[in-house]
Amino acid sequence: MGFVPPNRLDALGEATTLLELRARLRSHRWAPELDAFERAPGAVRLLAAGLDAPEEIDTGNGPYVVLVEGPLRTTGHLHLWTDDYQPGLVIVRGDLEARTLSFGNGARVFVEGSVRVEGELFGQYGDHNAVLMAAGEIRARAIFLETTAGVYAEGGVQSLIHAPLRMYESLAPDIENEGVGDGVHSFDPAVLDAYGDLDFRKAIQAAREGRPLLLPGIEERFPLRLTLRATR
Repeated sequence: MGFVPPNRLDALGEATTLLELRARLRSHRWAPELDAFERAPGAVRLLAAGLDAPEEIDTGNGPYVVLVEGPLRTTGHLHLWTDDYQPGLVIVRGDLEARTLSFGNGARVFVEGSVRVEGELFGQYGDHNAVLMAAGEIRARAIFLETTAGVYAEGGVQSLIHAPLRMYESLAPDIENEGVGDGVHSFDPAVLDAYGDLDFRKAIQAAREGRPLLLPGIEERFPLRLTLRATR
């Protein structure tokens, strides 16, 4: 298998089986998510006591299934990802907390508690397979979504939201992500692409380094970012 970095979520905890995870989840509403891994589960890991890590955490390219029986916390960046068209599943049976967070491609993340991100949260790619869903709330300084990624929270979202206009039925984004060069009015030029739209790669790197993404005064234009809003 070769060297595996110590902060790889899909290599932590103990190796287990889909059968064991099904037994633990029983009739849980997210148990059917395991069905997609029957033929090629890849890494199947169990973190029986949750995880509290002081360093950044990421995942491999998939496929992988990770069940975290408790909270998942890091004071660094949490990067939940797969390679193109590979599935990944992370179920957290507690709260999820990180300084910054990014997810994408085939990574599907389900949280029984709430999601709290100190800084920015990013979702991209995935052909609608990139999903972050919480039974509680999702709180972040700002959420940035591309067309095929989504975040949903039964307890509501408290954040500035940059997303496609049609992302939610009941919630219009604060800043529209329509790919028409309108990023020049909201974002620091250092995180824009050649067309004037947000470059997610540059933006994620800036967030990890603690650099601002938005132009001065932009956040204050959206007071609803401080309230809990429904995502449907």
